[in-house]
Amino acid sequence: MSQTLDDTDKAILNLLQDDATLPLKTVAEYVHVSIATAQRRIQALIDSGVITKQVAIVNPNKVGYGLTAIVMIEMERSNTSMQHRFERLMNAQPQVMSCYEVSGDFDFLLMVNAKNMIDYHQFTRSLLTHENNVRNFKSQFVMNFTKSGTKIMLD
Repeated sequence: MSQTLDDTDKAILNLLQDDATLPLKTVAEYVHVSIATAQRRIQALIDSGVITKQVAIVNPNKVGYGLTAIVMIEMERSNTSMQHRFERLMNAQPQVMSCYEVSGDFDFLLMVNAKNMIDYHQFTRSLLTHENNVRNFKSQFVMNFTKSGTKIMLD
């Protein structure tokens, strides 16, 4: 369910998606509201679940995670409880950056960061197994990040 956002909310969200560390004064000036109004609006966006997290985005190569894989998962059995179990398992894995249930030939798509191929191989051997309801998986390795973002541009 989509929440109705006015132009001020959208402007605040566009700013914070670029830099969530902006001082309230800067946000308020940019969207032409008082600091108190900006603070109330941001808190309302957090309380309503529009803003789910405020994080720092880290360059994986700079912190020793030089391998990024896109992993397409085909499940053995496609029932709700097994899929929820797999989702919980992936959610608990720090190497899994994203887990999407998708349509088409595969059931899930993962973005996985690993230190190296040995680290990735260990991940696949321990988690992408028949015991975890995985029939098959295919890995594609990122050669270069042309664009990697999190911003949803609101207009």
